[in-house]
Amino acid sequence: MLRSLDALLRRPEEARGANPVALLAGAIVCYLLYGLAAGFFQGGWSVALAVMKVPLIILGSVALCIPSLYVFTALAGAEYTPRTFANAIAGFCGVAGLLLLALMPVVWLFSVSTISLGFVVWLHLFVWLVALAFARRFLTQSAPAARGAIGLWLALLLLVSLQMTTYARPVLWRNANEPLFSAEKKSFFEHLGDVARWRARSNPEPPSAAARRP
Repeated sequence: MLRSLDALLRRPEEARGANPVALLAGAIVCYLLYGLAAGFFQGGWSVALAVMKVPLIILGSVALCIPSLYVFTALAGAEYTPRTFANAIAGFCGVAGLLLLALMPVVWLFSVSTISLGFVVWLHLFVWLVALAFARRFLTQSAPAARGAIGLWLALLLLVSLQMTTYARPVLWRNANEPLFSAEKKSFFEHLGDVARWRARSNPEPPSAAARRP
């Protein structure tokens, strides 16, 4: 697993022939560690919550978008065998995971040193965009003819991951007695709007903390 991840960084052409299961396993470890750092924003049981939900959000988003990746790239002229397509997906997840792991110390610092939920949400979005930008290179190298189609697919994946995060909420902060998954339907636009409105009130405490005050 470690050798496969190292090949993603140093010898991507070799990684395209690696075991996709090993690449995916390495990616999951990276997601778990990133979730660990993200969970320190609230601390306590929220660490376990983020560790559980970060891999769920990322892998769920990728899984939902796999059919569209195949169709987009096939229409653009890419030719995949089942093995090379599996390697492309696993390698993409691995590169994204390595970028999240590399930025994990930065995320941890802001998680433990700020109470601004809005800022932390936008920080995670920025980190995810960076991870997608670097992971795109692995996909385009595996299918050079489909560079434009891959860019379009990444835009779709970004939208799906934002909605998946909204669907899996709460992730960074869980109020007392709040369920592990919210049953309320909401778009990611509304979810980000909720975060923005909380920032606009300049509330120095997270919503749950303010609610518990007499």
